[in-house]
Amino acid sequence: MRIGFVGLGQMGLGMATRLIERGHELIVWNRTRAAAETLRARGAQVADDPVQMLDAEVVVSMLADDVAVEAVWITSGLVQRISGTALHLNMASVSLHMGQKLAGLHRTGGSAYVAAPVFGRPEFAASGELDIVAAGTPDAIARCVPLFEALGRRWFNAGAEPHHANIVKIARNFLLASIVESLGEAFALVAKSGVEPKTLYDIITSTSMSAPAFKNYGRLMLSAPEKVTFPLWLGLKDVELAVQAGSDTSVSMPAAEVIREQHLAAIASGYGAKDWAALGNYIMDRAK
Repeated sequence: MRIGFVGLGQMGLGMATRLIERGHELIVWNRTRAAAETLRARGAQVADDPVQMLDAEVVVSMLADDVAVEAVWITSGLVQRISGTALHLNMASVSLHMGQKLAGLHRTGGSAYVAAPVFGRPEFAASGELDIVAAGTPDAIARCVPLFEALGRRWFNAGAEPHHANIVKIARNFLLASIVESLGEAFALVAKSGVEPKTLYDIITSTSMSAPAFKNYGRLMLSAPEKVTFPLWLGLKDVELAVQAGSDTSVSMPAAEVIREQHLAAIASGYGAKDWAALGNYIMDRAK
């Protein structure tokens, strides 16, 4: 398949590389050209302008945030220029508002659009082990299945409205933030009474809290990773998307508000560039 790929940060670069390895023909563009050039040696064509990608069968977006999406797709007029034959597959995390806006613009322009945000860190992107939540018309999703199979270990269909995938991603990441916050508080609580957090970790992950999220984030709190692939400041972005979505839909999110304040305090205390799990370390350090 001929694929355009926009956005080559840590996640996007791993995903684009994976698609090349699986035999797809890529034309890539990135706001910082050096990132795109790294893929030329792997056989990708490097575009000078994102418009050059619009003759692809599918154009994948993995842009950093709403601001980047607004600039690349909307302000530039790219969303109006994509033809009826190309499909825009947005795999980035965007706000509920932006998800609805993009879907509406594609609908007005008569172009196909699928939202399919991903779950996983860069190492999973490079190895094709992401979890993918997709939403769009059945015909549009069917066109994307070969890419989902290349990039993910599994994918889920959230329905015909693209923004449904965006709100699922936002809700799921809010739950992760809740786990990080609660683990940090629980570890601080037992440590203050003289119990090693590792003891609590071993007990809860061997009993009722044996899910990967508890195991992985608890482990990262107890032993910081050598390489940070998802810093705490990015976790703040996900929490703020949940707060914003709650406001947009008139859903009270008191826990999200508290967790947002905890992220801001941790960042102000110098934890922002550390792994997202370091929010728990901030909580434990503050309790000493």
